[in-house]
Amino acid sequence: MSLKPKIALFQCQWCLYSPTDQEWVDSQLPENIHLIKTPCTGRINPLYVLNAVQGGADGVMISGCLPEQCHFKTGNMAARRQLEEFNDFLDYIGYEKSRMRFVWLDLQDRGIIQKRLAQFEKDLEALGQASNLVTRVKVAEGGQNA
Repeated sequence: MSLKPKIALFQCQWCLYSPTDQEWVDSQLPENIHLIKTPCTGRINPLYVLNAVQGGADGVMISGCLPEQCHFKTGNMAARRQLEEFNDFLDYIGYEKSRMRFVWLDLQDRGIIQKRLAQFEKDLEALGQASNLVTRVKVAEGGQNA
C-alpha cells in the first residue's frame, strides 16, 4: 500500500488520563487517522462503525477504559460484546476481522495509544486497502446538483 491506511479511531473521553497522550490525540494525530470522541465506548452505535467503513476506513480502532475502570461502570464491557458481534457481521460481508481492533487502556499507561496505533497501521499496510465496502461517492464541489 503506497498511501498510509485510513483509520477511524473511536476514543472514550475518559480513557486517556495522561495530559501528554490526550494532547497528542487531540492535536497531533497523523492525517490518516480520524478521531471520533465518545462519552463511553458503550455509546458507540455499530452503525457509526459501518459509516466509517463505508466512508473508506481501512481500519477501525476503538479505545476504551479497562473493564474495572469504566467511568460508567459496565459501558465498555457492553461495547466489547456488541462490537465483537458486529465485527462478525462485517467479516461475513467482506471486511476482515483484523481491520477492527478494540484496545483497553489503563489510566496509568503513558504512550500506549501511539504504540497501538503504530502497530495497527503496520498491520493494515500488510493487509492492503479495503475498498469493497466503500459505498459513499464523493460529492462534487458545489454540492450534488452542481
